[in-house]
Amino acid sequence: MRLVISTMMAILALSVFSFGQTMTPVGEKTRTRTNTTQKPIKVIPLKLPAGYNAGQVKGNLKNGTRLSTLRWAERSSVACFPGTRFEMFNGNHVFYRITMPPASSLKVTVIPKNGKKINLYALRQGMRRQSVPPNVQSAISCEASYPIYANVSRTRRVSNRDNGIRKVSYISIRSAYSILIGVAGANGLSEGDFDLKVEIKSR
Repeated sequence: MRLVISTMMAILALSVFSFGQTMTPVGEKTRTRTNTTQKPIKVIPLKLPAGYNAGQVKGNLKNGTRLSTLRWAERSSVACFPGTRFEMFNGNHVFYRITMPPASSLKVTVIPKNGKKINLYALRQGMRRQSVPPNVQSAISCEASYPIYANVSRTRRVSNRDNGIRKVSYISIRSAYSILIGVAGANGLSEGDFDLKVEIKSR
C-alpha cells in the first residue's frame, strides 16, 4: 500500500513540473502592446515675405498628427527632449520647414491662444537629409521649449513661472540649414490655436 501511495505522489510531482503551476497574480495586469501605424505627416513650407526679416502664420493643432512614438527625441544623436518630458509633446504635432541662410540668426516663437498647453521644438538639419519625426535617426542639433518643472512626488509638482510663450533660436556661420519646426500639444492636446513667428537676421 505504501508503495502505491509513494508511486502516486511521485507521478503527481512529475505532472506539476511538466505542466507548470499557475501562480497567483501580483500587481497590475500587463498591457499587450499593439502596433500603431503612423498616419501621414504633413510639413508646411515657410518663406519670409520679400523685404522683411520676420513673418507670422496662424495654426491649429487639429491640423496636425499624433506621432506613433517619441523615442526619437531622446536619442543621443538627436537630443531634443528627454523621456521624462514626453507628456509635454504627446498631443498633435504640426510641422513647418524653413531654410536658414549662412551667416544668420533665426528665432522661432509660438504664442498659444486661450491658455492652451502648446510647446515647441526645432531640428537643425542639412539641406540634403531632411527626415521628419518619428523617422528621425539624427540631427545636427535640436532645441525645445516647454515648461520647466520637477515632479517631487506623485501628487506634487514644482514649476517655474511660465507665460506659455515658447521660443527657440539658432545661429549659422558658413552653411545654410533646413529648420524643421514642430509645434506640439501637451498632455494629449489635439486642438488649439497658436501664432507662429519666425525671424531671420543677417549676422
